[in-house]
Amino acid sequence: MNQLRQRTTYVQSIPIVALTGEIDMMSSAPVTSRLAELLDHKPPALVVDLREVRFFGSEGIRALVETQQQADELGIRFAVVSDSRIVLRPLEMTAVDQLLSLFNDVDDAVTALSA
Repeated sequence: MNQLRQRTTYVQSIPIVALTGEIDMMSSAPVTSRLAELLDHKPPALVVDLREVRFFGSEGIRALVETQQQADELGIRFAVVSDSRIVLRPLEMTAVDQLLSLFNDVDDAVTALSA
């Protein structure tokens, strides 16, 4: 079983959560709870970096949708970073890409969220 690793760094006061590995039924719960915990601290924005994700299924999509909804309720800007078809294709196929702010790299996301 591939483990999903998460690392949180900060740019300005924006948390950047970088995920590495596979997002599936087994690994999505800790990710969802970590993102919810970060949102509870009311940061100016939140970025999830999925460039190192090797598997992205329906649970990953659900985690992003839930986080987007929670961010909207709290008035916090939320962005997703990915340059990988593994992540982007399922988002496009489910039209979730229309719901999220998607960027190719973290700098672009931070710049857009800070504006």
